[in-house]
Amino acid sequence: MKLHQLKSIHFVGIGGAGVCGLARMALQAGVKVSGSDKSPSAVTESLAAAGAEVSADHCADNVPADAQLVVITAAVKADNPEVVEARRRGMRVLKYAEALGEFTRGLTNLCVCGTHGKTSTTAMLAQVLRAAGKENGWLVGGEPASLPASSEWGKGRLFAMDSCEYDRSFLKLSPSVVILNNIELDHMDVYGDLEGVTRGFQEFVALLPESGTLIYNADDPRCRQVAQGARCRKVSYGTGPYADWKLEDLRADDGFARARISFRGMAMGEMRLSVPGRVYAMNALAAVAAANWAGVAAGRALSALRDYTGVKRRFEILGSVGGVPLVDDYAHHPTAVQQLLEAARAAYAGRRLLAVFQAHQYQRLNTFMTEFQEALALADRVLVARTYAAREQGIVPGEPEDRLVRGLRSRGTDAMAYSDFSSIVNDLSLKASPRDALLFIGAGDVNLIARELLDRRKYISDRLRAIQRTDVVAGAPV
Repeated sequence: MKLHQLKSIHFVGIGGAGVCGLARMALQAGVKVSGSDKSPSAVTESLAAAGAEVSADHCADNVPADAQLVVITAAVKADNPEVVEARRRGMRVLKYAEALGEFTRGLTNLCVCGTHGKTSTTAMLAQVLRAAGKENGWLVGGEPASLPASSEWGKGRLFAMDSCEYDRSFLKLSPSVVILNNIELDHMDVYGDLEGVTRGFQEFVALLPESGTLIYNADDPRCRQVAQGARCRKVSYGTGPYADWKLEDLRADDGFARARISFRGMAMGEMRLSVPGRVYAMNALAAVAAANWAGVAAGRALSALRDYTGVKRRFEILGSVGGVPLVDDYAHHPTAVQQLLEAARAAYAGRRLLAVFQAHQYQRLNTFMTEFQEALALADRVLVARTYAAREQGIVPGEPEDRLVRGLRSRGTDAMAYSDFSSIVNDLSLKASPRDALLFIGAGDVNLIARELLDRRKYISDRLRAIQRTDVVAGAPV
């Protein structure tokens, strides 16, 4: 199914992170776009401004009579009235990943996958290819700050895409190149255990033709395991002696990664990033390796990456209150939480780190309870919000959060659990210090707390200034 051959597509859940990207690509390809979403947002408003007809609720009448395809998010159920109506009329209904696979079949697809770093690496790669004049398309599972939008249909053959393993979605794609960042246990409801996760990535890599290329993280043992069974060209990256593309002398003294880059022993240039965190250096190295495969010289790629300014909800600085920075981050796996706090410690040296953490699903919190405790203990104070939960059975809300707090306290970290956001807002309003950096961590809606603090900025700023004056007076010589 070629995108430009379609005349009308309807999207159910058009504001979703991936689906909105498909809708934008369809508009760029000249397709009539309609859609619905229960939660109007800046994303749905931008699609409407671009020409999409967007409805604010789900009902059968929203489905246009001339729709040739209906695309749904993974969260949409079979009894959704628009899905029921589309099937009644005999329309084709595809999940997001199925539609992405259909639209991009026949293109040269650079598919970024892994437990962590997919979105950032895809955004970096798309930016490098665009800067090199490749007229590439892309689909990023977030909102890149230094790209015009989260997706672009493109005029060329190259297409960079965020390739998600959840629900085995990436198995619907047709990769020409796979960039494999890392493999850790996650999505237990889909894969069961780490061996199941690894097999999932093996199945994805097996989709590569013999003429395809696997670009993989040689520092990750599971990635190496997948690479051993791959029947295609293989290129590795990392910090170890056997990596083809290598980071050398990696440092982040001011929170921002710097490193020398080499390829099979040949110096390629220096990496200088404008986003905080050592972890982004590995993402950037993967993007350089993939861009080089596509014909972009390493020096040109490294130059383009200096202008990369991140993705929303990935160490996104939302603003400040009384000089206290408010940082929003999507981290919801303990490894990502640890990397975030390490980056924040370097970026905000001398400040107290105050983390507001919201787990994403109770299954993940319970499975990684010890790992979350160890990661969050890197903060000076932790406020635990009620978990952003799906329809999970057999859970007593509040009990896992209390266990998390007890584990943090046993490690010497000041921690408190709250059942509602307003209590956290009040805690921060009363107890935040002018020397703090506030981190809002999680893939749910924990960033709404930061938005509320920004709305209450004047009251809190006045209080923080009063605290500073008290400190100065207390410390004055007598």
